[in-house]
Amino acid sequence: MNTGALHKIALDLPGVWKSLIVGNVGNANIKLIRMGGDGIPDETHAGFDELLVVIDGEMSLVVDGESFYLKSGDFYLIPRGATHSVPAGSLGSLLLIDADS
Repeated sequence: MNTGALHKIALDLPGVWKSLIVGNVGNANIKLIRMGGDGIPDETHAGFDELLVVIDGEMSLVVDGESFYLKSGDFYLIPRGATHSVPAGSLGSLLLIDADS
């Protein structure tokens, strides 16, 4: 896929919190996710950072016990090894970029 409207592609995803890899840059995966429903429990990635970009909607995020509220256009770079979760209630489209080191 070389072009497209991310929020429209996200609407066509088969379920919430299921990622679609829309491309790669170097060893980085560029993923699109439709947020909704239940959140995501605590997780940690020892081998890579994650960049979260809210395309549309809003997202609650907890990183190492600190809460953040992201809205359309906002981003958060989660450093490798940080424990993070998404509480229930986030809605919209999310672009996620991660890369194994």
